[in-house]
Amino acid sequence: MQYQKEEVRARILAAALDEFEQHGYLGAQVRRIAERAGVSTGNLYRYFASKDDIFDTIVRASYERIAALMVEAASFCSGSQVRGIRSLARHLALGIMAVYATHGRQLAIIHEKSIGSRHEDFLQTVTAMIHERMRIELAREGIVADDTLLSLIAAGFFSGMVVLLRTVEEPVRLQELISRMLVFFFDDLERRLMEPQ
Repeated sequence: MQYQKEEVRARILAAALDEFEQHGYLGAQVRRIAERAGVSTGNLYRYFASKDDIFDTIVRASYERIAALMVEAASFCSGSQVRGIRSLARHLALGIMAVYATHGRQLAIIHEKSIGSRHEDFLQTVTAMIHERMRIELAREGIVADDTLLSLIAAGFFSGMVVLLRTVEEPVRLQELISRMLVFFFDDLERRLMEPQ
């Protein structure tokens, strides 16, 4: 009997993943999730308390992996060795790619389709964490950068990573585009941040 419960729960989560991917959090309907899973709405509520509970279950692992990556990046930026902003960016890019490899659809949903959920501030939260890691690494190099510019760079970098990972399927091309994006955002960044206006 336990196997059946796990199988039903897995069907609900698979159906919910499709529903949230297609309609976003706001447009998703519990009734459609139940229909897709082949269960009654009442039975679905035996497994999950609410739409928010289902959504949280779907995106939790990707959210936690990104948060862990930011903690890891904090230790990357600590210590006596200055690694540089490009090394930090490469480290973050590799980490985001690893999260996407195992939780790609969930990461895209939380990034693009979480409006109305308790995770709707995901992009702002991740941007703030990347911004802080960048600020610390630049400060270690003696550079005090404008916070608005760093926030723009952090948001563009993270969103760019998600867009590339979602749209480019060919691995060699993906690596090339990520490398080019890192050059675009981070090569000679220190000098560009210090140039007079």
